[in-house]
Amino acid sequence: MSALSPARHRPRGVVVIAAMIFLVVFSALAVAMAAMSDSNVQIASHQHQINCALHGAQSGLECATYLVKTVALPQTNINIVTTAQANQVWSNLCAHVRNTRLNGQAVPAPQRFSDAHGAGDELPTPALNYGVPNAQFVVRFYRYDAEPRVLKVQSVGTTGQVVRRIAMDMDVTKDRAILNYAIAGRGRIWLAGDTTVDGGIFSTWSRRGISPYNATDETKVLGTINTVRTLAEVRADTCQLETLDANGNPIDADGNPLGANYADRYYGPRDEIQGYHEGIRYGQPGNDMPGLDISDYNTDLYKPGLTTVTAAPTNQRVTEYFPHAPGNYSQPRTGGSTSFTRHVYENQTFSNVILPMNRHALFKNCTFENVLYIDSSKTSTSKSNTNNVRFENCTFNGTIVTNVPQSFHWVHNCLYFTGQATFHNQSSVPEATILAPHFNVNLGNTNPQQSDHNVLTGAIVGGIVDVRGNAQVYGTIISMCDTSAWTNGYVTNIGATLDDGGSETTELGDIGVIRITPREDLMLPSGIMSPLIIKPDPKTYTEGV
Repeated sequence: MSALSPARHRPRGVVVIAAMIFLVVFSALAVAMAAMSDSNVQIASHQHQINCALHGAQSGLECATYLVKTVALPQTNINIVTTAQANQVWSNLCAHVRNTRLNGQAVPAPQRFSDAHGAGDELPTPALNYGVPNAQFVVRFYRYDAEPRVLKVQSVGTTGQVVRRIAMDMDVTKDRAILNYAIAGRGRIWLAGDTTVDGGIFSTWSRRGISPYNATDETKVLGTINTVRTLAEVRADTCQLETLDANGNPIDADGNPLGANYADRYYGPRDEIQGYHEGIRYGQPGNDMPGLDISDYNTDLYKPGLTTVTAAPTNQRVTEYFPHAPGNYSQPRTGGSTSFTRHVYENQTFSNVILPMNRHALFKNCTFENVLYIDSSKTSTSKSNTNNVRFENCTFNGTIVTNVPQSFHWVHNCLYFTGQATFHNQSSVPEATILAPHFNVNLGNTNPQQSDHNVLTGAIVGGIVDVRGNAQVYGTIISMCDTSAWTNGYVTNIGATLDDGGSETTELGDIGVIRITPREDLMLPSGIMSPLIIKPDPKTYTEGV
């Protein structure tokens, strides 16, 4: 019995040792898990602070954007922002920020600063809470003396000890929203023939029963078609722009909602727009867009320093009609025309000149440098106080500007381009090829042979603008005349077919290839009154710590 006793007690000691080992291991694991849990809490808390700080900085940038959009700024009718105007914008912004009293807090006066990039002015706000405990942001507006037209915004968000910074530049510029469109006007717009538009188009036409747009199936709008009319107004009308399903969505040829491929769009027989486009946007604002009202225009600033074109001798004057018989300028068109005694100028070069009213000139094979100013009465549209001018096979190395008649007379005030018109603007006014408010601008049967020469850079402004033949336009076509008083005619025609019924198309030379590409990077031309704005530049957005 005594020999078995040791064997009976040995397992009890092993169990105790094993239990102690397991207790130590599990205690260590518990401590490690507790430490890990505490670390995760700290990491989560730190990440939360980072997010709150970043959200604070973003809130500060939104606050800055609101302030620059709501500040009252002066207007300008020149194509640059002067240093004096930039200084006025800065002064107005500082006063607006201080008067707004964000969160009821006073903002100190702007002050001078200097850093590694130079000296300038700055206006920092006090620390502002945006609704998150222990979180705030500070917005700093500043600019350097060397770049008064660039306002810089820095927003610093903080949560505890965590800091996040966001910065963006904002340009002091002229409101040029109209240049976002390839074609914009206050009347109806017709697209026909081989016409391609690289961008959106816009019309304020809103008369019931008459569509603001017509487009044949050959045309392409590589952008949206915009109208001030709401979808409800269009659906209740006798004309329709596009075929939609019951939910107001465009459909494909199988009747299904249109997908991402706009080429699959179904065009119904009642659709006024038959050509390719990337959607119609209804109920768009824009009636007050600078450049669409005659009150926006004053071109007197182009007149000083110009030389008057001398009158042509009596034996160098001819009688022509407008509109004219097909292919014959000296014969009236069936249905009514007006005769003009034209002063003829041939094979001459003109630079910085003014054409007096009542010349109704015919320029043949002429070259124009810098500014050609065509005069007309502001108040009278009688034939003796206006100018109907025809250009045949002319070269334009500058810009054409007209006076600003307050009412539209499409026959008496007209710019008519025939033959091969070559445009290559190298003047000090690159923003406009033609600036002719309330003039009928007919880029018609220009360059009947396919050519690369008929290129127009900058805005083309007219009361009504028609483009036919071959043309490449790098800029915006603006038909600024309000034609809502007339139910028929007065249509902006881009492209032509012989039976389109909407233009003065008379011969095969009128039909060509047209492409219009907007240049929103250009300024509005001098002569168009527009507010100064502060425009954020998203390309300069940065984040940091």
